[in-house]
Amino acid sequence: MKAQVKLLTKAIGLRPDIVWCFDPYRFLNLKWFKASVNIFFAADLFYYDHLPEEAFTADVCLGVSDTIVELLKPACKTAHFINHGVNRHFTRIAQEALDQLPGTIHPKSKITVGYVGNLLMEAPDRNTMKKVISAHPDTQFVFWGQYEIKGNFVAFDKPEVFDFVRFLQSQPNVVLRGAVHPSVLSEEVKMADMFWVCWQTTTSKMWDGSNSHKILEYLSTGKPVVSHYMSTYRDNNIIDMLDSKDNSEYLSLFSQILKRVRSGELTDLQRDRILFAMENSYRSHIAGIEKLIESRFS
Repeated sequence: MKAQVKLLTKAIGLRPDIVWCFDPYRFLNLKWFKASVNIFFAADLFYYDHLPEEAFTADVCLGVSDTIVELLKPACKTAHFINHGVNRHFTRIAQEALDQLPGTIHPKSKITVGYVGNLLMEAPDRNTMKKVISAHPDTQFVFWGQYEIKGNFVAFDKPEVFDFVRFLQSQPNVVLRGAVHPSVLSEEVKMADMFWVCWQTTTSKMWDGSNSHKILEYLSTGKPVVSHYMSTYRDNNIIDMLDSKDNSEYLSLFSQILKRVRSGELTDLQRDRILFAMENSYRSHIAGIEKLIESRFS
């Protein structure tokens, strides 16, 4: 890998000022680039038993959840939390939603619940999700995300994954939209009255449920979000989540929020969600990282 780094810098023709590494366990020693600043960005939990070597050679480490940051601290003295980002399509609909306030949401008689994410990945708690869908036949569930087995984008080739897809296809109250471009997704999610995310939080090394980028996309609409216990959001009330990693009460929580949505959502709750999403735009995060670097190296 050291030889590869030399080839990369030779191809660039200049010594890089900053190296920003998103890929753990690959380049091993960021100092090989001889840059002035080395950044390691951890967007997911680490899939090996040891911390990425890049974290030990970074000047600044960034993690997208509280648990990731805690893992990074022994390797990197400058380990900071930075949330996922909202792209320009969702910042636009966030502004639109904000402009439409004040008011309360009084949805149509049939509630639409939205879910965004790859349905072939390991994370979803499929058994709990089946229970929720079966228990609410008068509620429409719309899924955006890959569910078809094509190409090489099957994240986990396990029987329960495909059993779940077949279950969804068989339910009259489920609509599978598949993977769509963010510009399309940002428009279509407006149809939802509420959103949900329900992950396994105790059975996988790669998914502890501590954060998810889809949360910010949900919040940009101002609509309610029902979630498993998500530790990154434990100190605020902008999502409705369980108070422990045990998902046994998820169905009860979902039904409770569904009932609340039917009665109408308060303006203040909607505004808080929208503003939180807007504060986490990619543009604002880049500005924050720049300030962090300036304070660290000035």
